[in-house]
Amino acid sequence: MTDQNKKRVALLGLLVLPVLVYIAFVYLQKGVFFKTLDHVGPYTVEQVDGVNDTVYYKVPKLTFENQFGNTYTQDSITEGITVVSFFFTSCPSICPAMNFHLKQVSDRFKGVDYFNMVSITVDPERDTLEALQEYARKLGVQERRWWFLRGTQEEAHQLAPKFFLAANEDSTAAGGYNHSQSVVVVDWNGNIRSRKDDNGNIVGSYDAMSVSELNKMEDDIKVLIAEYERWKHYQLKFDD
Repeated sequence: MTDQNKKRVALLGLLVLPVLVYIAFVYLQKGVFFKTLDHVGPYTVEQVDGVNDTVYYKVPKLTFENQFGNTYTQDSITEGITVVSFFFTSCPSICPAMNFHLKQVSDRFKGVDYFNMVSITVDPERDTLEALQEYARKLGVQERRWWFLRGTQEEAHQLAPKFFLAANEDSTAAGGYNHSQSVVVVDWNGNIRSRKDDNGNIVGSYDAMSVSELNKMEDDIKVLIAEYERWKHYQLKFDD
Protein backbone atom coordinates (compact mmCIF):
# COMPACT_ATOMS: atom_id res chain seq x y z
CA MET A 1 0.00 0.00 0.00
CA THR A 2 1.39 3.38 -0.99
CA ASP A 3 1.74 6.23 1.48
CA GLN A 4 -1.04 8.09 -0.29
CA ASN A 5 -3.41 5.13 0.03
CA LYS A 6 -2.48 4.75 3.69
CA LYS A 7 -3.41 8.38 4.26
CA ARG A 8 -6.75 7.86 2.52
CA VAL A 9 -7.53 4.80 4.65
CA ALA A 10 -6.58 6.70 7.81
CA LEU A 11 -8.79 9.65 6.84
CA LEU A 12 -11.73 7.39 6.08
CA GLY A 13 -11.24 5.70 9.43
CA LEU A 14 -11.42 9.06 11.20
CA LEU A 15 -14.70 9.82 9.42
CA VAL A 16 -16.36 6.46 9.99
CA LEU A 17 -15.13 5.57 13.50
CA PRO A 18 -17.32 8.08 15.42
CA VAL A 19 -20.43 6.64 13.77
CA LEU A 20 -19.43 3.06 14.60
CA VAL A 21 -18.73 4.01 18.22
CA TYR A 22 -22.12 5.72 18.38
CA ILE A 23 -23.90 2.61 17.07
CA ALA A 24 -22.12 0.39 19.59
CA PHE A 25 -23.05 2.78 22.40
CA VAL A 26 -26.71 2.81 21.34
CA TYR A 27 -26.93 -0.95 21.00
CA LEU A 28 -25.67 -1.53 24.53
CA GLN A 29 -28.19 0.82 26.15
CA LYS A 30 -31.13 -0.72 27.97
CA GLY A 31 -33.33 2.35 27.92
CA VAL A 32 -34.41 4.88 25.33
CA PHE A 33 -32.17 7.88 25.94
CA PHE A 34 -32.81 9.85 22.75
CA LYS A 35 -35.67 11.88 21.34
CA THR A 36 -37.00 10.44 18.10
CA LEU A 37 -37.46 12.57 14.99
CA ASP A 38 -40.83 13.83 13.84
CA HIS A 39 -42.75 12.48 10.86
CA VAL A 40 -43.14 14.75 7.85
CA GLY A 41 -46.40 15.04 5.92
CA PRO A 42 -50.10 14.44 6.60
CA TYR A 43 -51.26 11.59 8.78
CA THR A 44 -54.48 9.84 9.72
CA VAL A 45 -55.71 8.21 12.90
CA GLU A 46 -57.35 4.84 12.35
CA GLN A 47 -58.87 2.35 14.74
CA VAL A 48 -57.30 -1.09 14.89
CA ASP A 49 -58.99 -3.55 17.29
CA GLY A 50 -60.61 -0.62 19.08
CA VAL A 51 -57.31 1.22 19.58
CA ASN A 52 -56.41 4.47 17.80
CA ASP A 53 -53.35 4.04 15.58
CA THR A 54 -51.53 6.90 13.83
CA VAL A 55 -50.75 6.21 10.17
CA TYR A 56 -47.99 8.47 8.87
CA TYR A 57 -47.37 9.64 5.31
CA LYS A 58 -45.25 7.24 3.26
CA VAL A 59 -43.12 7.97 0.22
CA PRO A 60 -44.86 7.01 -3.03
CA LYS A 61 -44.33 3.88 -5.06
CA LEU A 62 -41.72 4.22 -7.79
CA THR A 63 -39.95 2.04 -10.31
CA PHE A 64 -36.80 3.63 -11.71
CA GLU A 65 -33.46 2.19 -12.84
CA ASN A 66 -30.16 2.87 -11.14
CA GLN A 67 -26.88 3.73 -12.82
CA PHE A 68 -26.20 0.01 -13.38
CA GLY A 69 -29.50 -0.59 -15.15
CA ASN A 70 -31.08 -2.44 -12.22
CA THR A 71 -34.63 -1.80 -11.06
CA TYR A 72 -34.97 0.43 -8.01
CA THR A 73 -38.32 0.61 -6.21
CA GLN A 74 -39.93 2.01 -3.09
CA ASP A 75 -38.99 -1.25 -1.35
CA SER A 76 -35.32 -0.44 -2.04
CA ILE A 77 -35.69 2.93 -0.31
CA THR A 78 -37.25 1.35 2.77
CA GLU A 79 -34.48 -1.19 3.33
CA GLY A 80 -32.87 1.21 5.82
CA ILE A 81 -32.19 4.94 6.09
CA THR A 82 -32.09 6.83 2.80
CA VAL A 83 -31.26 10.42 1.84
CA VAL A 84 -33.20 11.46 -1.30
CA SER A 85 -32.35 14.34 -3.64
CA PHE A 86 -32.95 15.54 -7.21
CA PHE A 87 -30.24 16.64 -9.65
CA PHE A 88 -28.98 16.35 -13.24
CA THR A 89 -25.49 15.61 -14.46
CA SER A 90 -25.14 18.67 -16.73
CA CYS A 91 -26.32 21.07 -14.01
CA PRO A 92 -24.02 24.13 -14.16
CA SER A 93 -25.15 25.70 -10.90
CA ILE A 94 -26.05 24.04 -7.60
CA CYS A 95 -25.59 20.30 -8.30
CA PRO A 96 -21.77 20.14 -8.13
CA ALA A 97 -21.72 21.78 -4.68
CA MET A 98 -24.74 19.80 -3.47
CA ASN A 99 -23.25 16.46 -4.37
CA PHE A 100 -19.80 17.41 -3.10
CA HIS A 101 -21.36 18.02 0.31
CA LEU A 102 -23.50 14.88 0.11
CA LYS A 103 -20.43 12.82 -0.75
CA GLN A 104 -18.95 13.88 2.60
CA VAL A 105 -22.12 12.75 4.35
CA SER A 106 -21.98 9.44 2.49
CA ASP A 107 -18.37 8.90 3.52
CA ARG A 108 -19.15 9.48 7.19
CA PHE A 109 -21.74 6.71 7.19
CA LYS A 110 -19.83 4.12 5.17
CA GLY A 111 -19.72 1.88 8.22
CA VAL A 112 -23.53 1.69 8.35
CA ASP A 113 -24.61 -0.98 5.90
CA TYR A 114 -28.28 0.11 5.87
CA PHE A 115 -27.54 3.76 5.04
CA ASN A 116 -28.07 4.74 1.39
CA MET A 117 -28.32 7.81 -0.79
CA VAL A 118 -30.58 8.29 -3.82
CA SER A 119 -30.26 11.06 -6.40
CA ILE A 120 -32.97 11.21 -9.07
CA THR A 121 -32.20 12.92 -12.36
CA VAL A 122 -34.66 15.51 -13.64
CA ASP A 123 -33.13 15.23 -17.14
CA PRO A 124 -33.24 11.51 -18.02
CA GLU A 125 -33.01 12.15 -21.76
CA ARG A 126 -29.41 13.31 -21.45
CA ASP A 127 -28.66 11.38 -18.27
CA THR A 128 -28.21 7.94 -19.77
CA LEU A 129 -26.92 5.05 -17.68
CA GLU A 130 -23.43 5.75 -19.05
CA ALA A 131 -23.72 9.42 -18.07
CA LEU A 132 -24.85 8.50 -14.54
CA GLN A 133 -22.03 6.00 -14.14
CA GLU A 134 -19.47 8.54 -15.30
CA TYR A 135 -20.90 11.17 -12.97
CA ALA A 136 -20.65 8.78 -10.03
CA ARG A 137 -17.08 7.89 -10.99
CA LYS A 138 -15.98 11.53 -11.18
CA LEU A 139 -17.66 12.21 -7.86
CA GLY A 140 -15.68 9.37 -6.32
CA VAL A 141 -18.67 7.15 -5.56
CA GLN A 142 -17.32 3.61 -5.49
CA GLU A 143 -19.61 1.85 -3.07
CA ARG A 144 -22.94 0.60 -4.39
CA ARG A 145 -24.71 2.57 -1.73
CA TRP A 146 -25.38 5.80 -3.60
CA TRP A 147 -27.88 5.21 -6.35
CA PHE A 148 -28.33 7.62 -9.26
CA LEU A 149 -31.79 6.96 -10.69
CA ARG A 150 -33.57 7.69 -13.94
CA GLY A 151 -37.12 7.20 -15.10
CA THR A 152 -39.03 9.43 -17.48
CA GLN A 153 -38.92 13.20 -17.16
CA GLU A 154 -42.61 13.24 -16.30
CA GLU A 155 -42.13 10.63 -13.57
CA ALA A 156 -39.26 12.55 -11.98
CA HIS A 157 -41.04 15.89 -12.06
CA GLN A 158 -44.26 14.44 -10.64
CA LEU A 159 -42.36 12.51 -7.98
CA ALA A 160 -40.49 15.47 -6.45
CA PRO A 161 -43.53 17.10 -4.74
CA LYS A 162 -44.38 13.74 -3.17
CA PHE A 163 -41.05 14.04 -1.35
CA PHE A 164 -41.96 17.67 -0.55
CA LEU A 165 -39.28 18.80 -2.99
CA ALA A 166 -39.51 20.47 -6.42
CA ALA A 167 -38.40 19.71 -9.98
CA ASN A 168 -39.51 21.27 -13.25
CA GLU A 169 -38.30 22.27 -16.68
CA ASP A 170 -37.51 25.99 -17.01
CA SER A 171 -35.92 27.49 -20.09
CA THR A 172 -34.77 30.52 -18.09
CA ALA A 173 -32.94 28.45 -15.46
CA ALA A 174 -29.27 27.50 -15.70
CA GLY A 175 -29.16 24.17 -17.53
CA GLY A 176 -32.88 24.32 -18.35
CA TYR A 177 -34.23 22.86 -15.09
CA ASN A 178 -35.17 23.98 -11.61
CA HIS A 179 -34.97 21.56 -8.70
CA SER A 180 -34.71 21.72 -4.94
CA GLN A 181 -31.30 22.11 -3.37
CA SER A 182 -32.71 20.43 -0.28
CA VAL A 183 -32.81 16.72 0.55
CA VAL A 184 -35.05 14.55 2.71
CA VAL A 185 -34.37 11.58 4.98
CA VAL A 186 -36.58 8.48 4.68
CA ASP A 187 -36.73 5.76 7.33
CA TRP A 188 -37.19 1.97 7.00
CA ASN A 189 -40.98 2.34 7.15
CA GLY A 190 -41.06 4.71 4.19
CA ASN A 191 -41.73 7.73 6.41
CA ILE A 192 -39.94 11.05 5.86
CA ARG A 193 -38.38 12.13 9.14
CA SER A 194 -37.01 15.41 10.44
CA ARG A 195 -36.21 17.46 13.52
CA LYS A 196 -38.08 20.53 14.73
CA ASP A 197 -36.56 24.01 14.57
CA ASP A 198 -36.16 26.32 17.55
CA ASN A 199 -39.76 27.49 17.13
CA GLY A 200 -41.15 23.98 17.27
CA ASN A 201 -41.84 23.69 13.54
CA ILE A 202 -40.93 20.50 11.68
CA VAL A 203 -38.01 21.31 9.37
CA GLY A 204 -38.93 18.69 6.78
CA SER A 205 -35.83 18.92 4.60
CA TYR A 206 -32.17 19.91 4.78
CA ASP A 207 -30.37 22.43 2.57
CA ALA A 208 -27.55 20.53 0.84
CA MET A 209 -25.76 23.80 0.08
CA SER A 210 -25.42 24.54 3.80
CA VAL A 211 -22.70 22.78 5.77
CA SER A 212 -24.42 23.64 9.05
CA GLU A 213 -27.70 22.16 7.79
CA LEU A 214 -25.98 18.97 6.71
CA ASN A 215 -24.24 18.75 10.08
CA LYS A 216 -27.70 18.83 11.66
CA MET A 217 -28.86 16.18 9.21
CA GLU A 218 -25.94 13.96 10.19
CA ASP A 219 -26.94 14.33 13.85
CA ASP A 220 -30.51 13.42 12.92
CA ILE A 221 -29.35 10.40 10.93
CA LYS A 222 -27.54 9.23 14.06
CA VAL A 223 -30.84 9.53 15.96
CA LEU A 224 -32.48 7.36 13.30
CA ILE A 225 -29.61 4.88 13.53
CA ALA A 226 -30.28 4.61 17.25
CA GLU A 227 -33.98 4.13 16.62
CA TYR A 228 -33.37 1.56 13.89
CA GLU A 229 -30.91 -0.47 15.97
CA ARG A 230 -33.35 -0.68 18.84
CA TRP A 231 -36.26 -1.45 16.49
CA LYS A 232 -34.23 -4.23 14.85
CA HIS A 233 -33.17 -5.58 18.24
CA TYR A 234 -36.77 -5.82 19.49
CA GLN A 235 -37.95 -7.25 16.18
CA LEU A 236 -35.46 -10.09 16.59
CA LYS A 237 -36.54 -10.65 20.18
CA PHE A 238 -40.18 -10.71 19.12
CA ASP A 239 -39.45 -13.15 16.30
CA ASP A 240 -37.69 -15.46 18.74
